[in-house]
Amino acid sequence: MIRINIKKDTKVVVKSFINKIDLDNYVLDFIGADKVIGNFTNVANKIWNLNVGTSLSVNGYTISMAGKSRAGNHLVI
Repeated sequence: MIRINIKKDTKVVVKSFINKIDLDNYVLDFIGADKVIGNFTNVANKIWNLNVGTSLSVNGYTISMAGKSRAGNHLVI
């Protein structure tokens, strides 16, 4: 599970995603592809692999990783 902060202009939205496919769908629907990074799948991969406390700028959105944890049968620390 990941938790990201998405900032557009002055509005900040916090989103959580348990599965990567959910993030893929969110990027496809709301953020879109980027000329530098590539298609929406590449954008979603970059976001999913961000380290906690780092950020990425895509199409006017600033996306920062707020937290990562394992869900399901794994121990959450």
